[in-house]
Amino acid sequence: MRTCYACSNEATTGEHVPPKCLFPEMKDTPGGTDLRRNLFTVPSCDEHNTHKSGDDEYLAVVLAINLPANHVAQLQVSSKIARAVARRPKLAASMMGRVEPVLIADDRTLELYEASQVELDGLRFERTLRLLSLGIYFQHFDRRWDGSLRVLPEFIAFPYEQNSAEIANAVATVAICSEILFKDTPHIGANPSVFFYQIHEGEDSATCVLRLTFYEGCKVTVYFGIND
Repeated sequence: MRTCYACSNEATTGEHVPPKCLFPEMKDTPGGTDLRRNLFTVPSCDEHNTHKSGDDEYLAVVLAINLPANHVAQLQVSSKIARAVARRPKLAASMMGRVEPVLIADDRTLELYEASQVELDGLRFERTLRLLSLGIYFQHFDRRWDGSLRVLPEFIAFPYEQNSAEIANAVATVAICSEILFKDTPHIGANPSVFFYQIHEGEDSATCVLRLTFYEGCKVTVYFGIND
């Protein structure tokens, strides 16, 4: 019996990892470029596929509207996401928490420009990334991970937390360490402008570190075998 990538239940379908909704449709790409070619799929039960479609949609929006994301993400916002909001006007409100205007400094010119700061549903976001990470692990090793893992997004700020400065320093440290660790590690994925991953196996074959990159700028480090 083929089991699900995320649990011991029997697999009844295939799940795209990352979710297919992150990849623009050909009708929305310049020149009809196919960014949905050779996507990764893993065996899945219904609970870890169709029943989480709302969470996948939430992940797609969070990634696409983030500042580090590239032009493909902007394309998603102006096409697919815009159509979804037009069809369901309450969608944006249901996905976004507190929204506040902020000034952002350009890293190179230090010029300030206006942007919006959106409150994140942290539990939902982490849950979706954890399942995605389990899917990529299965895709890479052809076996299910049944141990602990820790997901650390490198592009998310936590301004509403009392220890926001401490969290920001920890996130910056993770990002620096990941850049060093994965500097010469191959990128895996047929559509790197949307998604690719890198993987580093430790001395213990049961543990590894995974780095997920969405829209070239939104990066997530995942530690497998690290106690929570």
